[in-house]
Amino acid sequence: MFRRLWTGLPKDVVFPADLKGLGYFVNEEDEIRSIENPDNYFKYFLNRNPRVNVRQRFQLDGAVRDIIHQRLQSEGLEKRQLPFGTEPHEPHVSIFASPNLSSKTRVVVIFGETSHYLGTVAGRVTHGVGGIDKGSMVSVVRELHNHVSSKEDPSPPGIVIANPAESHWWPEGQRCLTVEDSAAIPLPSLVHIARRWCPDRDRVPGNRSAEEHISYVFDELLRRELREDAKLSIVAVGQSCELLTTFLDDAENRNRWLGRLDGMILLGTVYPVETLNDDLKSFLAERSRAYILSSEPVNTPLAPPTGNPHAGIPALGSPCYSSAELLYTEKIFISALQPALQYLQEIATTSGYQNPEIIVAERPEPSDDDLRNDEETWDAIPEQEKPDVGVIDAASIQAQVKSARRFRRIVNGEQDPDTDDENADDDALA
Repeated sequence: MFRRLWTGLPKDVVFPADLKGLGYFVNEEDEIRSIENPDNYFKYFLNRNPRVNVRQRFQLDGAVRDIIHQRLQSEGLEKRQLPFGTEPHEPHVSIFASPNLSSKTRVVVIFGETSHYLGTVAGRVTHGVGGIDKGSMVSVVRELHNHVSSKEDPSPPGIVIANPAESHWWPEGQRCLTVEDSAAIPLPSLVHIARRWCPDRDRVPGNRSAEEHISYVFDELLRRELREDAKLSIVAVGQSCELLTTFLDDAENRNRWLGRLDGMILLGTVYPVETLNDDLKSFLAERSRAYILSSEPVNTPLAPPTGNPHAGIPALGSPCYSSAELLYTEKIFISALQPALQYLQEIATTSGYQNPEIIVAERPEPSDDDLRNDEETWDAIPEQEKPDVGVIDAASIQAQVKSARRFRRIVNGEQDPDTDDENADDDALA
């Protein structure tokens, strides 16, 4: 009888922790390029084994994260640990904050996406076209340094970059990870699936989830360090929009914080607000703005707080504007960075500010003449220029599926090429 030992399993793949060791460098345009071929960006599909690709990406993300954090610190922000008083080897979540929050009359608090590590805005930009600064909070911080706190206070506002994404504590690395990154940490072997989940070991007290982290930032950090008359400007991205409005919908939180909010930007929000309390709905309609996915030029008005059925936009509670980004929510903050932050400054420098009324032109319904014109236009197009339009019946689809499954079984060695297992296909299609 054969016995397989743990020592006989293939070792987990190991990559260097720096860009140069991984075969990359940062060029003059601040973009990550291949040392071997500077015309190439980061190559994710390095191997047919997905584990190899995940491990390489994990190490590259770590190297880029270190660069971003160094640049944020160079911009004057401090890297802090929550909960307060934790040691570096104890479970904690990191944030960035201005060192002089207690003296600021206005503080901008940024809640990024719940899937992005601290400091990043869009990984497809930091790792590709655009570069590290553009795809990270570095560009956001630099833009805020050019703003004023209020009409009476010309100094830049304070900044807090929260960290709702990294809630999984990694003891060996002594830092928190996103849920996705927690599957990419080193394992005993290349064939191990994952590390056993242990809530007592892998969670941070008071910051066990994105919801808890948002509560901790408000109830512990801001409540403890802000001056009594300081105003808050809030920026939320992606799912953080829903988590933030849910937090403010609570009666106790609403009474404590809504009066201190100066303005709010919701980037990529898709969450209707019918169930929110009336005070919060009034605030969203009067002193907040949403930037959503759209191909229209940036800052184009798309919908009032009540929505725009003609454009397929539901009642999101806030006036909706175009971000000029059509596909990716994470890129909204990049494309709408300047108008979004300028809006917050406009609120801060305008006494009694309220959103102007948005008037959106309704799209005319097509008339019978328009439809006839469309048919005439279609008929006038040469046949070789028309797209191919075909119809396929259910029997043909099943035959194609059957053929594809048979081929897969042959490739996997589960079926002889000279046979046709009709029963297996019939069962699968039933």
